[in-house]
Amino acid sequence: MKASRKLALLVVLAALASATFASVFVYYPLLVTVSPVGPPIVFEAGSNANQGDLLCNTITVNLGANGASASVIVHPTYRVTYYKNVTLIKNNDNTKSYIVHLGVVRSNSTWFSDTGSSATLYIYNKGADRSMSGHPTPVPQNYAASVDLTTTDTTRIGTLSSGSAWEVDLYFYIPEGVQLPSQAIEFDLLLIYSPSGETPP
Repeated sequence: MKASRKLALLVVLAALASATFASVFVYYPLLVTVSPVGPPIVFEAGSNANQGDLLCNTITVNLGANGASASVIVHPTYRVTYYKNVTLIKNNDNTKSYIVHLGVVRSNSTWFSDTGSSATLYIYNKGADRSMSGHPTPVPQNYAASVDLTTTDTTRIGTLSSGSAWEVDLYFYIPEGVQLPSQAIEFDLLLIYSPSGETPP
């Protein structure tokens, strides 16, 4: 009997304690100040932006108002099609270098992989010479970095020094004889940069 009373008393005390502490809140001040700045890394038009493409088409390059976005439209054909210097990635920060990554987020089609075709983005230092090697399917040489557009992955491009720029090239291989896609294929990428060397989330 005594044990039952003790147990009941403990339950009542526990309930009172939980009810008491559940209504206690402590508030500390914290100030967050946000002061936006212009982008240190920007896209710029390459030397072949908006120049003639195959047939009656154009190598279309559209840049965002602040250089923080870009879109490129090209029209490759069978075998190898190479587009040189369609856009630039430039560091406008005169005091700091940045670690740059390129991440392929998604594509609206698996046509390239399904047909044995390839789509690759190549990075070159500004003004670097280009060379192709191999037959019958030549591939670029001496590039700074490459990104397979058909694979969703993030690639570390390297360190973009203060005031310097990289040129972006595009390479496509389409085997002769495959049926061309009925709609345009899009590759969504993210340009990621940071003053630190940490891996982006």
